[in-house]
Amino acid sequence: MKPTRATEAEQPEIYATVRREMPAIHRAAQKMAKHLRGLSDVSQKQAITELTAAWIMAIYPDSLDLAISLSDAMRDQTDIDLQQAFETRRRKLSN
Repeated sequence: MKPTRATEAEQPEIYATVRREMPAIHRAAQKMAKHLRGLSDVSQKQAITELTAAWIMAIYPDSLDLAISLSDAMRDQTDIDLQQAFETRRRKLSN
């Protein structure tokens, strides 16, 4: 099941929230990543997936379909973030 990507025009409140909280989001992600230092790449992946699954289960404890849908949406967002990061890097290297 491919998640639907909402545009900013369709969900302005979500875009506004993320934009406003982006500095705090980056700080939190950096703090969490520090705890992964010293683990192998495979162990880091496992720790991230366990954290993600626990978080999703807390949100949708009674619905596997909704839990999997959120997992799919998070995977899709990860793809978007990677594409943007690679595009930003490509632009910086070409200047």
